[in-house]
Amino acid sequence: MRTGGRILVMIAVLAGLAAGTTVSQADEPSCETGLRFTANGTSAAMGLRLMSVEVTNCGSEPLELNGYPQVKVLDAQHEQLDVAILEGSGGIAAVDGFDAAPQPITVPPGESAKSAFLWRNTHASEEPPLVGKHVDIAAVAGDTWQPLVPTSQQGSISIDLGSTGRIGVQAWHRP
Repeated sequence: MRTGGRILVMIAVLAGLAAGTTVSQADEPSCETGLRFTANGTSAAMGLRLMSVEVTNCGSEPLELNGYPQVKVLDAQHEQLDVAILEGSGGIAAVDGFDAAPQPITVPPGESAKSAFLWRNTHASEEPPLVGKHVDIAAVAGDTWQPLVPTSQQGSISIDLGSTGRIGVQAWHRP
């Protein structure tokens, strides 16, 4: 195949992947509380995992944030796992911008803020590995807990912690 043909095939593949990750209006998660939390896929490399998280303000008032999302990692039966939730990377890995200090931000109605989760999938125990299948999340301490809804082509959440038992959480920020 010529170079031009390879490029067209790559463009077609990338377009198909992009189309597969788009959530249609009919599939959009509920927004009954005025906030919608979504997970936009996980990237993985050599045991390091990074999951993008977004909060959308679908209410009528601005959302004020200055800190970290509150996070509970749950198993397949929605039971909370014994996982240390760390503010920032907690030494799990050095990722550009992940350990930036929280800054006050305002999220107007219809707009979003971002965060991310960071963990390692290593297993060095005789105990079964920890695997989170659901996440409950709140924008700030004391706020309403809601499910984190996957919007990627994966269609589910899998936080495969192995035996590490730690997950780093990035402070809310505006893109």
